[in-house]
Amino acid sequence: MNEMSLLEKKSPLTREEMERLIASARKYKEQNSQRRFSKKITPQQGLYIKYRLKCAGTSSADIAFEVGCTPVSVSNVLSGKSHSQRIERAVAARLGYPSWNDMVTELRRSAA
Repeated sequence: MNEMSLLEKKSPLTREEMERLIASARKYKEQNSQRRFSKKITPQQGLYIKYRLKCAGTSSADIAFEVGCTPVSVSNVLSGKSHSQRIERAVAARLGYPSWNDMVTELRRSAA
């Protein structure tokens, strides 16, 4: 059902209220349709992250158990082959960063 047919239908709402509803729905859709991408890492950066996790006393299996996935999935994220917001969030939290992107930015800054 398109927006104009909603406006033309008999409704307990006034036309102005219906237009406000449609406008707020459009705004909500625009705000929530923008994908948020996580930064990609190279295999070398992934190895360094694995090293940092090991120094922190955490393994890929620990993160997999925490997130509820397989250790292979964690390994794929840490090698840069795939993305998973849950895994990336767990890795960043274990290393003391607020987000994956902050961690990758800091990793790149310290390597330069």
